[in-house]
Amino acid sequence: MKDTERYPITPDFDGWPVTVPPVAARPEDGALAVEWADGQVSRYHPFFLAENDPSPDTLHPLSRETTLSPLDLPEDLAAVSADIEPDGTIAVQWSHGRAASRFHPGWLRGNGWFGGEPESAAEVLWTAAEQPEPPTFDGPEALRDPALFLAWLTALRDYGVARLENLPSEDGLLIRIAERVGPVRESNFGRMYTLEIKDDPDSNAFTSAALMQHIDMPTRECPHGLQFLFCRGNTTSGGEGIYADAYRIAADLAAEEPRHFEALCDIRWTYNNRSKTSSYKATGPVIERSRTGRITGIRYNTWLRAPLVAPLAEQDRAYRSYRAFTARAQDAKCQMKFAYKPGDLLAFDNRRALHGRNGYDARGGTRFIEGLYSDRDDLHSAIRSLERSLSKGKTS
Repeated sequence: MKDTERYPITPDFDGWPVTVPPVAARPEDGALAVEWADGQVSRYHPFFLAENDPSPDTLHPLSRETTLSPLDLPEDLAAVSADIEPDGTIAVQWSHGRAASRFHPGWLRGNGWFGGEPESAAEVLWTAAEQPEPPTFDGPEALRDPALFLAWLTALRDYGVARLENLPSEDGLLIRIAERVGPVRESNFGRMYTLEIKDDPDSNAFTSAALMQHIDMPTRECPHGLQFLFCRGNTTSGGEGIYADAYRIAADLAAEEPRHFEALCDIRWTYNNRSKTSSYKATGPVIERSRTGRITGIRYNTWLRAPLVAPLAEQDRAYRSYRAFTARAQDAKCQMKFAYKPGDLLAFDNRRALHGRNGYDARGGTRFIEGLYSDRDDLHSAIRSLERSLSKGKTS
């Protein structure tokens, strides 16, 4: 059904294609039951429906946000009848004299519960053999073509790291690209930073030394979700980037060393930055999980751990599990290694993709790499917004 304008509005600006039409609708103990053409049945609570009613008395037609308080609804509100209109719109009649509601069938289907957890984008877990280099896209072309830019963002979401190449060395270009994804999130290193050798470094990153695999900002309550590194010039020797998929490392630990995996999920480490001008401190487990057990984030940085204040047995469990994680993170089998070339822009999920580098020799050469941070929810918003706009372009 291409003509979606005939349907009621929805509490968002997304497109809801009607891929499976409704064939029956009826009240069930005050709720709404909808049977679909594929034989599945979904049920909707009366409060769920009333709070998402597309009527202008409930849903602001411009902001698409509800104007209704939960206390505005009768506690025993119930659907008393339901019908399917010729175009598939589902109409519901209410108790208590509440005005009838009409719902977009694609939206109802997309927000129906059919058993199990809602589907989410599946990460592509990888080792060095499976992913020797980041998914790579031509930078100038991606900036011109929204579909290719979307492909880069999708690869970043799925693999945790993705690269644009052949970009010109332009002042401000990194910020312009990052802001197409979302707002830049500042840090104690500023809105943007340059990876340069400092006489008085406030991070190991501002030296020429090798860096072990790590995430940045474990010292923050919510570590920055995305990091962008833009190589504008590099004539030094060494300094290759080293990346590892911490979700794959965690999954392998869960399968092969479950006691260490559980310790990394349970024991909370504290991390603090080492600086003369700031003092950030945050606590969390190395491996974060959702309530369903899905791995959702990593907090791992060997040189920013604060002392672990705990009983001796807990310390032993904590340190042994941390060593097990480090052994895998530093294993060449897990490490994607590549040189930073001028024109490369690396974007990676800072709470998934561990990053490090080989040491480099700056004598007789220059190394100009800019960096900044943003957040993962900006990435997901940008993907959904681009998908929506490209989908509308195809159907208009």
